[in-house]
Amino acid sequence: MLGIQFTNYTPTSLIGNNSTSPTLAAEVATGTPLPTGAFPGNVFYLTESQAAQLSQSVVNGATPTFTCHAGWYMVAQVDAGATAANVVAGAIGAQKAIPSTYTASQASVPPQALVTDASHVLGLGINPVIFLNTVTPGNYTIVQIAGDAHVTLAVSQACVAGSSLLEYASTGLASVVGTGSTNITDSILQATVGVAEETWNSPAAALVLSAVAAASAGSAVYTGTITGGTSPNFVGNRFVVAGFTKTANNGTFICTACSTTTLTLSNPNAVAETHAGTATALNLMRVQVKFPFGLI
Repeated sequence: MLGIQFTNYTPTSLIGNNSTSPTLAAEVATGTPLPTGAFPGNVFYLTESQAAQLSQSVVNGATPTFTCHAGWYMVAQVDAGATAANVVAGAIGAQKAIPSTYTASQASVPPQALVTDASHVLGLGINPVIFLNTVTPGNYTIVQIAGDAHVTLAVSQACVAGSSLLEYASTGLASVVGTGSTNITDSILQATVGVAEETWNSPAAALVLSAVAAASAGSAVYTGTITGGTSPNFVGNRFVVAGFTKTANNGTFICTACSTTTLTLSNPNAVAETHAGTATALNLMRVQVKFPFGLI
């Protein structure tokens, strides 16, 4: 793999890194970087068990919403000029630019480790990356560069395992080959992302809920208007539930069953409540990322 720099750096968490420090840790009072072994350009491989374990710890108060998988990861800086709305979990970005001068090639942040969102990259063949969480432009984080990953699927997409996914230039969202999307206006496809490992649909909008039953066997049945929810369309999707008065009923949960009137979610702590709420899909599709147009 071109540009791979092996490192003995071991992250404390893969998800939630959004630091002003290039080492991903800083002294609280002064902001002075603390030595951790991390530095932009560090690339490391994690096995399935290692990635899963490092997905569960909390950094900067960000609660993980999905589990990472086996693959290659890199410490990177998000360019200060990136569009913040496109630097979110599952969005695809890329190296900002190829250095055209010796000075640029010797920058303090290695060129391959300065990344930006899709709307600012002319060709995502320039070392693409996948963001693992929301990152403030200018800050440092960990991104995935290859392997078994989660990418954000655009809304209103029907996906079958084995489908090829494409990336749109303006947002960094993924789209199933041959289908459109209601939230993407840029019709210029930049590159093939990889092959989908799951079969499900992404909802066109937030689902309207009206009640939830008490949890049973680790799951809870939410009732409402589940548009497009014919079984098993939403099974495997992650939903952010909000609006209920009882805290235990809100949160991020995986859908385990669905119909046009019910949404069964993996919430083991739900309590019975009748109240208006919403379920917004994260649309994180598990993909075998192959990036045939170039790896870091």
